[in-house]
Amino acid sequence: MANQDALKNFFRRAVGEQADADDLFQKLLLKALKTDSTAHIDNPLAYGYRMAHHLVVDHHREQNKLPESLEHEPLSAELSLENLLDHEQRLRLYQQVLTQMPALRRDVFIRRRLHGHSRRHISQSLGLSEEAVKKHISRAMDMLKDAISTFIGD
Repeated sequence: MANQDALKNFFRRAVGEQADADDLFQKLLLKALKTDSTAHIDNPLAYGYRMAHHLVVDHHREQNKLPESLEHEPLSAELSLENLLDHEQRLRLYQQVLTQMPALRRDVFIRRRLHGHSRRHISQSLGLSEEAVKKHISRAMDMLKDAISTFIGD
């Protein structure tokens, strides 16, 4: 692509993170390669910018999605004795799963879910990309959900 530097700069300005810009540029290349015919495109650079713009919009939409909340999470402090025992068992299960997590994933998860920090704040304070923070949160949630599923199945 003759104008790849211009498109890379566009991505870099639009998303801020070099790693995200590189990922989006690769997606753009894949989309361009999948296009059946480029003979009908009068201005390839304008077409590239249009595709890039759509990728950036999709990227920002994806970044603004919040992680799912845990199913079966106790919602009330007013618990019956039976529910209190169940709550204590779940709490021990959560603690056990948290101790099994890699230290960085546990730190990211606690900052996000318990302290309510934004992904951007966490990424800046830990020197990670926002995408990496998002993946740590998602994987931590998956570990907890798997543990809950096993617990309920017993």
